[in-house]
Amino acid sequence: MPKAADLSQFNVKARRTPAVALEPVRKPDAAERKLITKGFRVTPEAAHQFNILGAELGKDDPKNTGPKLIAEALNWLFTKYGKPPIA
Repeated sequence: MPKAADLSQFNVKARRTPAVALEPVRKPDAAERKLITKGFRVTPEAAHQFNILGAELGKDDPKNTGPKLIAEALNWLFTKYGKPPIA
């Protein structure tokens, strides 16, 4: 069995972290929630049709039409399988 290394020559200084007052964590409301990206694959035809649908429906708010359509689709899917619509 190999002999254990002699570590007595090393001087290790412990770091002290400053005391910080922690604030209670609050749950962000819907406007503050950060959105995450979940990638998925679709056919080019489906992507094209999705873009056309977004252009037809998103005249007032074109930037947010895609995410709104995805949220609507997810809520429909959740409801279909007995889950609460939370998207």
